Amino acid sequence: MANSNEQTSIATALVRGIRKRCPRCGEGQLFSGYLRQTPSCSSCGLKTGDIRADDGPPWLTLLIVGHFLAPLMAITFMTDALPLWLSTAGMVIFAIGLCLTVLPRAKGAFIAAIWKLDAQNSVDITEEA
Repeated sequence: MANSNEQTSIATALVRGIRKRCPRCGEGQLFSGYLRQTPSCSSCGLKTGDIRADDGPPWLTLLIVGHFLAPLMAITFMTDALPLWLSTAGMVIFAIGLCLTVLPRAKGAFIAAIWKLDAQNSVDITEEA
């Protein structure tokens, strides 16, 4: 299974990450909780627990949610179909729900991309005295 990284395409790895599955085999769970990574895949043994996505998933989540929310807000607030308090409450609930839905999938996609591109080993930061 050492060559599985070469056999899996980037698109396949990203789709598996978005589905919150192991990017190599697509069988094992990528997360043991909402955002907590499993140390390794239960199916193929890929160690995904050491892959750090850092600030990428929140950035992607805000980018996606903003593109859904901005036009919806413009349309809703330009028309006076609903009272302002109801429109605002609806937007807040929609934004929170969409953020909670997108964030783990964005993290899965970033983990899959980092694994596929072997980016976790490409940067070696050392302190020089």
